[in-house]
Amino acid sequence: MTRARRDSIVSSIASHGRGTEYQTVPHLLDDSYLFNQLEKLSITIADDQETSKKPLESLRSGKAPSSAVGTVDRYEKYVVYLQQLDRNIQQYDTIMAQSKRVNAELTQSIEKFNSISSNTTKFVNKTRNLYEETTELTKLYEGISPVLQYFDTLEPIIRRLNHSSSANLVRKNSFKTMLSNLDSSLIFLDSHLDFRDSEKYRIKFKRCLIRACELIAHYLKNLLTQIFFEINEKLSGRSATVSKVSTGPLLYNKFAMSAEDYYAQVIEITSRANNDKFARYHDEINSILNGCYDQYFQIRSKLLQPVTSTLIKEITNNEKEYNLVEFIQEGKSYYQQLCIDEYNLFIKFFPKEQSHQRINQWLCQLCEPLYDGVRTQILRETEISTLCDSVTLFSQYYEFEENSEEYSKQFHDIKFDKVFEPIVQKLQARLILRVQIYIQENIVKYTPTKDSFIISRRKKTGEKLETREEDHSDPEKDLTRPSIVHVWDNDAGSYYPTLIKSLWLLSKIYEMVNSVIFDDLAHHIVHDCLLSLRKAYDMVQSSSSGVNNLDIKLAYLKNLLMLRQEIQNFNIQYTVNETYLDFSGVEAFFKSTSDGSRGQSATSIFSVAKSLVPKVVNSMVDARTELMAELRNLIKDFTDCVAKSITEDTLKVDNLHDQDLLKKNLELRNNIEEHLPHIHAQICNFIEDSEIVIHLLDAIQETIIRSYDAFYENVSEKAENGGLDKSQVSELMYTDVFADFINKVTNKLVESIEIM
Repeated sequence: MTRARRDSIVSSIASHGRGTEYQTVPHLLDDSYLFNQLEKLSITIADDQETSKKPLESLRSGKAPSSAVGTVDRYEKYVVYLQQLDRNIQQYDTIMAQSKRVNAELTQSIEKFNSISSNTTKFVNKTRNLYEETTELTKLYEGISPVLQYFDTLEPIIRRLNHSSSANLVRKNSFKTMLSNLDSSLIFLDSHLDFRDSEKYRIKFKRCLIRACELIAHYLKNLLTQIFFEINEKLSGRSATVSKVSTGPLLYNKFAMSAEDYYAQVIEITSRANNDKFARYHDEINSILNGCYDQYFQIRSKLLQPVTSTLIKEITNNEKEYNLVEFIQEGKSYYQQLCIDEYNLFIKFFPKEQSHQRINQWLCQLCEPLYDGVRTQILRETEISTLCDSVTLFSQYYEFEENSEEYSKQFHDIKFDKVFEPIVQKLQARLILRVQIYIQENIVKYTPTKDSFIISRRKKTGEKLETREEDHSDPEKDLTRPSIVHVWDNDAGSYYPTLIKSLWLLSKIYEMVNSVIFDDLAHHIVHDCLLSLRKAYDMVQSSSSGVNNLDIKLAYLKNLLMLRQEIQNFNIQYTVNETYLDFSGVEAFFKSTSDGSRGQSATSIFSVAKSLVPKVVNSMVDARTELMAELRNLIKDFTDCVAKSITEDTLKVDNLHDQDLLKKNLELRNNIEEHLPHIHAQICNFIEDSEIVIHLLDAIQETIIRSYDAFYENVSEKAENGGLDKSQVSELMYTDVFADFINKVTNKLVESIEIM
């Protein structure tokens, strides 16, 4: 019976070399050589199981029989190796047992951990709301303390403000800290309107802020009052102790000594009055600040009033007689320096940027004595030149538009244009009144004489009028002096007086008044001047029997051309609206009544009443168009008159016979050659502009050519009808030949003009 080899390690290794039980030592069995040798050994042992059993057992027990000594020697290395394997297997078994025990403990621990984790999750879920609530309450608790500080300060502030017995409290640092706490509390409450009773607390803090500002204002009032009494006491005894020269330093240096203390306190009010965060309280704070301004200005006015009044009285009662310009110049210089001094003192007491508007308003009030004194002098003034010169004194303040960058640079501190604006307005109003009176008295009511346009007044070549010495005794004489109008200094006598006065008036008031007012005045001046010229022209023409009519027309033309030339120098908008009442309906009613043309029952009483109501008419009047129309009419009248004087009756077709035809034609040519140069010389005596002379000659030439062309057509038609001999008509000059003839004569005259 074959014995099993269950106990043989080698057999076990051979049969279970890749078993799972020995996976812990794969590095020994992975040796292919060793594996092959073991297989061979296994085969050998299997063949002789009996033989090998005892030696192996003896080997394991450490005893070898004598007959197997040789065999043991052969397997000694393997025996040692097997013994080592046995020891390792025992160790690995021990390790595996420990690992299993550890694994069991670990599994148990994991189960416990999962149980703990599940319990913890359940705990967290149960306590989450509690945690969140606790967190919110913690945050609320932490935020209560900073918030309460805005409310905790209220009671001590109220107690301190209610029990303050002296205005000097505002000078303490604790007062400034209290103001800071008030500011922060008000800002906080304005941004947290959802707090319970926040509006009640806000009102209480607001009252505290207003009360604190009132304490500051009371302190500032006492400070200024004390300064006023000190200065006034010294000024009252000035004749004995203080000289007049030291009045200025006393009014400014002494006053400025308290500026630093005043400024440090008033800045607390102005900073809050101009802070957007306190916009809800600006009305109350500004009211307190305005009280500070008013107190300051009142005290300064009381101190300055005796000085300014004395100055105006000295100027008015001075033995030297001041004219208006000198009076305004002296008063303006003094008050201009006074405004500068007051402004420099003011900005030491109040912040400049926040108080800029108030100081400029007060400076206007400070200059009221000057306004009153100047107003009296202006009302006495009648000379337009003096009024214009007075307005010119202030022209430097009105060079730029109010919103321009240059204006801001010029009046960055003191707005002198606003300070002196009442004087300028009064001067301009007086100037406009005097201009209107002058227009009415010297232009509208001017009575022309019969020799207004007589030939003796024309300008002759080489003739110069003697300039008269200036006479300032009569202001109206200054308006008619030839030297006034620069354009016709040596030719004033040849122009109509109302024209000279009109242009002088325009040149004087130009840029002296508002552009709109000037345009309106200029329109009326030009319009009234044209009416006056036309009136004189019509009167001279109607009463100039035996006088050369062309001279009258040329004199009138010369005046119109001068008016047109001069008004181009002024930037005038001539078109104006004129509103007047139209009583034509009333006139027509009475006329129809007197004529008996209105039936008794033709119209109702309502239609009659309606027709009697005057109509308001708005009319656009353009003085420039009126002037140009007058020029065109006059030039046409002049050219027609000259053409008739040259052609005479040579172009008449009625009662014309054959023998007179050529005679008349020859006479016409002679008249052109003789009269046209005389007409040219006559025009040159009045008109200096060569271009205008040439245009007049061209107009005369065209008029004569048109008349001759009409004559030639009539004659030709009459010859065709048998009324005239065609042979005689053929001897006449054709129209183009006649035009060429008269053109040659005119060209010679034009060439003589160019040579001159």
